[in-house]
Amino acid sequence: MNWNARRILREIADAGRRDRVVRAFWRHADVTAKAVAIAQLARSLHFRDETIRKMPAEKKSELLATRLGSAEFEQTFETALMQYHTHEANEMMAAFLDRWGVPHVNGSIETDDYTPPAVDAVRAAAQELSGRFDPRDIALYLASAGVLMGGRWREAAFPVVERFQASNFMNF
Repeated sequence: MNWNARRILREIADAGRRDRVVRAFWRHADVTAKAVAIAQLARSLHFRDETIRKMPAEKKSELLATRLGSAEFEQTFETALMQYHTHEANEMMAAFLDRWGVPHVNGSIETDDYTPPAVDAVRAAAQELSGRFDPRDIALYLASAGVLMGGRWREAAFPVVERFQASNFMNF
């Protein structure tokens, strides 16, 4: 089954994690991404752009979280997941990338010269690191990596996430 950012935030992220992800968007996304999100929110809520722009980040986060059902916000939620992981969950990302031998700087891959992990390597790393990191955070990361990186990352990560979800988030 395919994952997308909205499904990840609905099915893997609990309310606290979802809140941290959307707050990371407003803290770390670039000006253009924020402007697009403001325009989308204004249009979908029938507000003026300026009204949304002037709101505190917490209120914008609440409003953005209410748009999980709207495909129009998919790119914004993808950006939110990326910002969350690169700024707030980079220690976990770095641990996985180290485990897979993928070169990185604080969890951020800086080169295209690496081999994405295979499904067995993803499963083994998830099992190994579940003692160090919350398993639901691991599932959030793996699903996000599959969505954001695509291709072989998706092929390796999604089966592990599916198995974890099928076990009611108990084990990989």
